[in-house]
Amino acid sequence: MGPRRLPRVLLPAVAFLGLLFLSGLRLQVQLSACVRGGWPCGWLGGRGATAPPEQDGKPPHLSPTSGSRLPLPRHGTPPPPRAPRCPGQGFQISNLLAAFRACVTPEGEILLQEYLAGWKELIKLIDTLGAAFGLLARETQTKMEILEGHRSGPHAPHYRTLQAMVAFELRRGRVGLRVLPPDQPPSGSRTLLRLHRALKWLELFLGKLGRSGAEDDPSQLCAEAYQAALAQYHSWWVQQAAGLAFLALPSRRELYGLVCAEGEREAQAVLLEAVGTIAGVYNVTQQLYAACGLLELP
Repeated sequence: MGPRRLPRVLLPAVAFLGLLFLSGLRLQVQLSACVRGGWPCGWLGGRGATAPPEQDGKPPHLSPTSGSRLPLPRHGTPPPPRAPRCPGQGFQISNLLAAFRACVTPEGEILLQEYLAGWKELIKLIDTLGAAFGLLARETQTKMEILEGHRSGPHAPHYRTLQAMVAFELRRGRVGLRVLPPDQPPSGSRTLLRLHRALKWLELFLGKLGRSGAEDDPSQLCAEAYQAALAQYHSWWVQQAAGLAFLALPSRRELYGLVCAEGEREAQAVLLEAVGTIAGVYNVTQQLYAACGLLELP
């Protein structure tokens, strides 16, 4: 990308990320305040949110969608071949794989500590996409800090797993409140939903990149992933700015270099291995949020 073209790309990219940040503020304020008997109720088309029933203090296991072609990570099974490490590089795809593989317990619960460890590595990946994505990385870091605060706060035992967090916050009526009291942190369930949606975008983008050919443009692949995973949650203006922001992405060769594989074929295999691991975590989260009526939170 030539130096004269770069400012034309970065300016709309920064505008897009600014709009994305402002739109994220809606997460805590634009919900129905309807509460019935302490439970959030009837929002966005009348489907109420319900807490998953507990057994011995644990929400039930939610398996991935039956039609999914991607397996759920399991403890105790032989791990796939180890991904290469990249000396001197911040982003390590081997760390990403290790965190998300350890994320799902044998009972199908999502461990928040490991989930956030996986996201820490994804933030490093976002940082490598260029300076235009710096604000997005910082906004993601802010959401992670909210969840870390819950994990170390007075109700920490309820924030060990995703399932326990959702059940706890629904029982307390925290998810359906329009505005939380100033002395309470933002809802962990709603905060994680934003990470969940962004995880789908990255899953789709890495999948497209791993299956791409030499003629494919990463900017187009990223835009397609955005349209499939995130565009529906953004205004028209944000969507248009996003299309311009993606023009600042590194080349396909540079992106393949981030996994430090020996050759293009190995890089594609490593990327698709990461996609399968991420998708397994995404599927469990998707099933839980769908069962509780939380997927359509603005």
